[in-house]
Parts: sequence; structure tokens; C-alpha cells
Amino acid sequence: MPTFTPLAAANEKRRPIDVDWSIMDDGDDDSYIEVKERGFVAKVFNSLNAQRAKLLALFLLAVIHFYYLNDFLRKFAAFENMTQDARYIKATGPSYRVDIASIKYTFEGFIDYKKNLWMTVGAMCASLATTASLLTIYRGPSDAFNRAAVIVIRVFDLCAFLFIAFLLFARISAAVIINHTTQYSLRAASRISSSLVNDIGNALSCTVEPRDEHPLCSHQIIESIFPVKLIEYLIILCLLTGAYIGLAYLIEWCIRHFFPPSHDKLTPISAISRNLVASSRCSSDNSVLIAA
Repeated sequence: MPTFTPLAAANEKRRPIDVDWSIMDDGDDDSYIEVKERGFVAKVFNSLNAQRAKLLALFLLAVIHFYYLNDFLRKFAAFENMTQDARYIKATGPSYRVDIASIKYTFEGFIDYKKNLWMTVGAMCASLATTASLLTIYRGPSDAFNRAAVIVIRVFDLCAFLFIAFLLFARISAAVIINHTTQYSLRAASRISSSLVNDIGNALSCTVEPRDEHPLCSHQIIESIFPVKLIEYLIILCLLTGAYIGLAYLIEWCIRHFFPPSHDKLTPISAISRNLVASSRCSSDNSVLIAA
């Protein structure tokens, strides 16, 4: 009898039916797991929805920048040429220094606006890159490295997006300078030399003084920059989107740590039949051993 026991145990381990039952059991457990539905707050404030909202905000910012960018760069080049030419003109008079200072002050506002414009574009690219990184990590395996990477990228993502709002807020000062001093600087250039305003008028198809057939150069230059009201609306859009992203990260962290999702495992029918067959098989083997 002792000689049959190890052989029976070995045969028991090598039975192909056990392998089949284990495979079916694994498949059934995975297919019969039911996860409770997430709440409305968890559905609205989740990472994927936050990234989609950020992509929409970035798309609106990109479209508006594309609409104004080419026109502003053309006006900037014309005003820059006028400023460079005014420095090489030998003029005399009591108001010469004041006129040159007025032109330089307006041109500094143009330079600040242009720098802010490209910095905003760079911040938008950085925010878009972090969005692509987050969406890639979300679809990858969830391990310790990915969780640490997500935390770091989320912090950088939120800071990069909110930096756009800070840049737009700083752009308001440059826009106000351009709005208030462009007409005065053009008139100052006309007092220095008429050729200066003629060159910018030919480049932009406008005039310094009002005429019926041509628009004012100052109006065309001011229209090429973002209106202050539009900048304020974009700041509000970025702040609201940034607050939504931060709140989504916070709610997701709270749900994961304080309200983890529960799983309800249902017992599959195949597992019940497997237990019945296994019990009948064990009873038959015990009867054979007893008879031996």
C-alpha cells in the first residue's frame, strides 16, 4: 500500500484535467469580476477628462495665437525698421530727444510683447508634451516607476499650464503700452523726418494722420495685438482649466487612498462543476486505496 501512494500522488499532479480546470478557472474569475460603478464626481473629475479639457484650452489658445501671430510680426518688422532709421537721422530741435525717447519707449513695448508671445508658445508646447506623456503612461502598466513618474509629470504639467496664465497677465502691460503710445510715437517720427512715416505707410498701406482713403497706421498696429479684454478672458480660461486639473488630481488621489473601488466576485458555474468532479474523483481514489 505505501508503494501505491506516491504513484497516485504523482499521477494526481500530472493529470491534464487539473491543468484544464486551472485555465478555465482563471478565465472565469477574470470574466466574472464586477466593479462597482464610479460616482458622478469620480467620472467628471478624473485624469483623462482633465487632460481632454486642457487639450481643448490649448487648442483655443493656439488658434487665437495663429490668427494674430503673422499680422503682428509684420507690423513689428515695419516698426522696428522705422526705429532703426530714426537713430541714424541727424535732426535738431528742442523736441528731438523727446521724440526719440517716445519711439524707443513704444518699441520696448513691442519687444516685450514679442518675447511674451514666444514664451507663451513655448509654455503651450511644454504643456502639450506633458499631456502626451501622461496619456502614454496612463495606458501603460501600473508599477512603482510609472506612479512616481506620473506624480512628477503632474506637478510639472500643472505648473507649465498655469505659467501660461501668468504670461498672459504679464502681456497686458505690454499691450497697454502699445495701445496708448503708438500714435504718439508715429507722430514723433513724422516730426523727426517725413521719410520715416512714409516708409512705414508704404509697408503697411496706411497713414499717420487721418485720411479718407487709407486707415491709420496706429489702428492697424493696435489691431494686430491681442485686445486686453481677450487677454483677460484667456487668463480666466487658463485659471479655470488649471483649477479643474488640480481638483481632478486631488479627487483621484482621495478616491484611491480613502475610497478604493470594491470588487464583487461572482462564483462561476464552471467552478461549481469543477468542485463536483474533483470531489467525486477524490472519493473514487479513496475507495481504490482502501480496497488495496
